[in-house]
Amino acid sequence: MRDDPTRLAEQVSTVLRHLVLLLRRTVAGQPVTSQQYGVLGSLEAGPRRMTELAEEHAVQLPTMTVQINRLEDAGLVARGSDPADARVRTVELTGEGRDRLRAVRRARVAHLTRELEALTEDERATLAAALPVLAKLGRS
Repeated sequence: MRDDPTRLAEQVSTVLRHLVLLLRRTVAGQPVTSQQYGVLGSLEAGPRRMTELAEEHAVQLPTMTVQINRLEDAGLVARGSDPADARVRTVELTGEGRDRLRAVRRARVAHLTRELEALTEDERATLAAALPVLAKLGRS
């Protein structure tokens, strides 16, 4: 049963869904949604084109534009131009956006730390051993 990729995929999907919901609860009630925090995280390395963001987040460009408009209205991102092509609009984090992203990460790590403390040492070791495999899945 463990070698059946379809059954394993179903189990991984279910577990990841529960973990995503766990992380989302740490920002519940905030003025910025979990999806918008995901966009902020995508901007952490520097300015990005709107089309790249839409593709990365698997949404249509108009949907990403709505998200960026809301983040811009909140002062968390700013629009710019691509130095290589002035017709292309880019988006980047503002200082406030970077601070908010860091705060959310701290809250998520604190929440996960409390959850992990409830596990046994062996369970934490098993989880740590699985991280490279999960990271590999995330890159595919």
